[in-house]
Amino acid sequence: MHKIPSAHIDKLTRGPSATKTAQVANLQNFIQDLLSDTHHAFLQGSYANDTAIADINDVDIIAIRKTTYSGTYSPHRFEQSVFWDQIFTEIKQKLENQNRYTWTVTKGDKCIKVKGEFKADITPAVQVDHDHKTDPVVIYSQKTGQEKLNYPRTFYANGVAKNQATNGLYKPTVRMFKNWAINHINDDSVISSFKIQALVYNVPDKDFFDNYPANFIVAGYDMLEMLKSNGFAPKPIMSVCGGEDINIGWDPTLRAFFISRLSDSLTHAANAYNAAHQTVAELSWRKAFNLG
Repeated sequence: MHKIPSAHIDKLTRGPSATKTAQVANLQNFIQDLLSDTHHAFLQGSYANDTAIADINDVDIIAIRKTTYSGTYSPHRFEQSVFWDQIFTEIKQKLENQNRYTWTVTKGDKCIKVKGEFKADITPAVQVDHDHKTDPVVIYSQKTGQEKLNYPRTFYANGVAKNQATNGLYKPTVRMFKNWAINHINDDSVISSFKIQALVYNVPDKDFFDNYPANFIVAGYDMLEMLKSNGFAPKPIMSVCGGEDINIGWDPTLRAFFISRLSDSLTHAANAYNAAHQTVAELSWRKAFNLG
């Protein structure tokens, strides 16, 4: 057995409190009420997928405009058109015209950003087919002027299945790596939460143990193996929803920086795991996670 203090492990694996989770649910329900029956709004991201770290205040909500279809991906065609600027603007105005929360509302690239007690990104979306409750849906980048397929419910279902297949160890392990990334890097351009989850998701089920330090070490070395180049280009690493290869568009220099930082941390984590004395174990574990 390792001698790493449990308090230093628990803080890395636990999620938000029940109080905070209830506040987020209330926020999502309020936004659904604001948008009314014209939209179907639901949580996506870390709160929806139960991979949020304990102190996170960032909430992701997708808002599907019902009976509105993608001009790029939908096979359905209609005489009337609605433009993305209008779709963004109508959500923004509804978020501004409320008096329950004190917040500021601005347009982002792919979402409407709300900043108050919680920071919330509300992503407008439209349908591909007639059922707005099935994936995929389509989101839009105002920066590039391009639509993109999005699979929030597939992401959720795959995460649930992975967690069941690993006896409930997948989601806490994701939180460990999210905390590690925030403490060491804290830069989405180097490694985003989306990429972190994809890497952990691709760790084989057999490499999850009822021992979180062992999980971190074994999963981390699995990730380094995944990230090895084959001499020409990185091997594909598919996202949790299977919709994209996370290596595509990942700057090679930033990717290499991530690999280097993770490799160094795994050395410290292994030293902590194998330490004969608690003082050494704690010191090495703190170095592994940059806990100060």
